[in-house]
Amino acid sequence: MKARSVVYGGVFLAVGLVLSLVIHSIGGQQFGTIFGPLNFVALTTGVVTGPWVGLTVGIILPLLSSVIFGMPPLMPPIAVFMALQLGTYGILTGLFERKNLNIFLNLAISIVTGGVVYALGYYVIGYMIGIHLQPLTAILLSFALGLPGIVIQFLLIPAIRYSIKRARKS
Repeated sequence: MKARSVVYGGVFLAVGLVLSLVIHSIGGQQFGTIFGPLNFVALTTGVVTGPWVGLTVGIILPLLSSVIFGMPPLMPPIAVFMALQLGTYGILTGLFERKNLNIFLNLAISIVTGGVVYALGYYVIGYMIGIHLQPLTAILLSFALGLPGIVIQFLLIPAIRYSIKRARKS
């Protein structure tokens, strides 16, 4: 793991916290669900820094944001479900980027797989702690509400990736 990747990881962690604070300050939890600032940062981190830093930032970011800002909430344990989801985003986008997979396919596979991991975590952890959840309904609603954020991710992340790759070559 290169030192530059670790530094980028720290920067992305800070950007994620600030972005979360700004989005939640403007529109509360609803805006966070719609625009997915933490999701955006986790996906971008994996693409830019690689799988291991992406995984680490993806896991830490929602938990740290929860402790500092109260969003996402720890009870019900949405922050834990998101840590699983965003960790999946980070590792998959990083692995697929290393394999030079088309960026749009990379994002699509990572987002869908992260949603499945979120659903499994939602169901298993919810069952273990005695929360009776409807995971399929929650996941479908989450995708529907998060559609504007997903569109933004598909527009901005390829541009960020291209800009960073170009800057590294010069």
